[in-house]
Parts: sequence; C-alpha cells; structure tokens
Amino acid sequence: TGDEVPLSATDRSVHDKLTLRALMTDLGPDLAGLVTDAATGQVVWSQTPLEAQLPASNVKLVTAINALSTFGPTYRFTTRVVAGKTPNRVVLVGAGDPSLSTRQLGAMARAVAAASLAAGVPRVRLLVDDSLFATPTMATGWRSSYYRAQDVSPVRALVVDQHVSADTALDAGLVFAKRLKRWGLTVSGVGHTKHLPSAAVLAESQGVDLGTQVVTMLQLSDNDMAEALHRLVALQTGFPATWDGAAQAQVAALAKLGLTLTGRLYDGSGLSRADRLTATDLLTVLGKTFDPAHPELAGLQQGALPLAGVTGTLGPRYLRYQTGPSACAAGLVQAKTGSLSGAIALTGYAQNLDGTVKLFSFLLNGVPSTLRTRRAVDKLAATVTGCW
Repeated sequence: TGDEVPLSATDRSVHDKLTLRALMTDLGPDLAGLVTDAATGQVVWSQTPLEAQLPASNVKLVTAINALSTFGPTYRFTTRVVAGKTPNRVVLVGAGDPSLSTRQLGAMARAVAAASLAAGVPRVRLLVDDSLFATPTMATGWRSSYYRAQDVSPVRALVVDQHVSADTALDAGLVFAKRLKRWGLTVSGVGHTKHLPSAAVLAESQGVDLGTQVVTMLQLSDNDMAEALHRLVALQTGFPATWDGAAQAQVAALAKLGLTLTGRLYDGSGLSRADRLTATDLLTVLGKTFDPAHPELAGLQQGALPLAGVTGTLGPRYLRYQTGPSACAAGLVQAKTGSLSGAIALTGYAQNLDGTVKLFSFLLNGVPSTLRTRRAVDKLAATVTGCW
C-alpha cells in the first residue's frame, strides 16, 4: 500500500540477497521463511510465511514462552520424600522437576536416614510415585523408534539427572536407594506406589530456577525437559497432565499472551511428525520476548538460544558457522535449531551490521537432514546479518 515504509538500504540489500539465495538447490523445493525487524515489526523478506511446515524442535520456543509466562523465571519445583503407609516405608514423590539431581537426592537421603535411624527403623522399603503425570503413552506423531534411539524417554513426573530410561521414576528410586544405604539404612527394595496426600513430609528439595532450565532445554534441545515443562504448564493452569490436556494448556497459555497459532501442535518437544507451524507463527511467538509488558520473557533475548559457532546446538561440535560463507555470522546469530528426518528449521535473532536486530524463521520440509542442508540454512541467517 501507499502507507508502507520503504526498506532501508541495508534491509533492501538483505531482501534482495535472500530472494536470490532462497533458490539454492541445497534448500530444497519447499522453503518457508520470514525476516522482520525486532523493533518495528517491519517485514524485511518473506517466502510463503503462512505455509504450515513440520517445525521439529522449533516447537521448544513455544514451550519456553509458555513455561516462563506461566511460572516466571525464578520459579523452582519442589521434590519431596514422604512417609509411607507403614513406618518402614518411604516414598519419593515426583514433582515433574526436570532439574532434579543426584545431589538433591543425596541431601534428602541424609535427612531421611537420620530420622529413620533415630526412630529405630534401620530397614525401609523405598517406593516411587510418578502419578503427577498420566501413565506414559506416545504422542500423536511420535515414532516408536524414538524410545529405542533414546531421543526421548516415556514422560514421567520423576527423573534424576535427566537420565534416559524406560522407567525414569524407578531409575530415580534406585539412585535414591544407594544414597539411603550410604547414610546407614538398609533398603529392602524399590517399587511403585501412590502416596497419601496426608502423608508426613520427611524431606524436600527445590531444583534450579525455571529460567535456567529453559536455557538448558533450548541450548541442548532437550526433548525430555521440554515434555516435562509442557505437562507442568498444563497442571499449573488447571488442565490434566495428559497429551490432550497439555495441548489445551499450550493454546490457553498463548492466548493469555494474545497469541494464536495457525498451526497445530501435539507435543512440547517438536518430535511429533504431526506438528505444524508457520514461519509467521514462530516469529509471532519469538517477538513476544521484546514486549515490555512481559519482562518474564526478556531473558530469551540474550544467551538463552544457541549462539552461532559458540554454544549449544550451534556450537563447534555441530560444525555450524565454522566455514565460509556463514563463518562471518559466528557470534551474530542466536537461534533454535530443529531437525527431523526430512525437515530442518532455524528460528531466532540476527544482529545486523547496521546495529539493528532481526527476527528470522526458516523452515525446510522435504530435504535431507544433513550437515549440508543445515549449512545452507546457516547461509540464509548469515545473509540476515549482512556479513555475506
């Protein structure tokens, strides 16, 4: 329209180069992309930005936004050990905390052992309770191979040190049992149970703050953390900790931020091959981090996403931004990666050489999930910075 603000000379250069480079054969036949100015929202470049694509782990951006807006970055989840139905039983109760550590279990074990021995109970049976989440099932669009390949564990409310296991709750119980034995108790066995709500609390421990957890999830693209946070948002907002409940909570949490996705999601990690998002969806979500009305999201602007050539899934071990022509963008691009069979995605921020910050999202479907394809997308992000 006649009211449109013309692109600056720098942005026009980026636009023209992206238009040409979007034709690179390594990007395949189905590239959807969008680049906007973070401060003004002006569209710098777009190509089928409303086309629903398989977004892979870019879904974790939605999970991060929802978790931070629901709990706030300083929130900590509390894991408890409670009394069992008899004096010689203790129950480790999962709170869904993805950050629960062996160190925390050790501290709680010391307190529980001291109390038991003081009460004249030197032998206990340890039980674990992961009933906060529904009995594990696979999400719509998940492949059965995900478990075998250890891409993700069955989603349970109890896991220690992010161990990958068919039963992370039992695994946590075994770790806790070792710590109890270290402090002088005899443990006769480990099993499952559901604790009584009125049970006395024997010990408790808080995990790391949510802001730190979100950074870990995004940097490492941790599927298990994403699915746990996906369920915890559901519980916090009054929905059941099931796939359907979490999906409803996902939509409701975004709605509270004034956001509506045109695509549909079936999980919190992006593993589902039924997930669909558009480049516009992703930038609408990511752009919320610049909204001064939501300071709880501001931490995502700096250091949360992998930094090109430096950290996380864009770090040196992944061979991204290491060679020309994308190497010039090392340190200038922060982005969430995404990779599934036949799909590559990259969404984040780019620091342009003129000092402005651009948001970008590139979604490729029907392409081989190879380093060559990833580096082709990296070239697009480098173009956004203006360094190439």
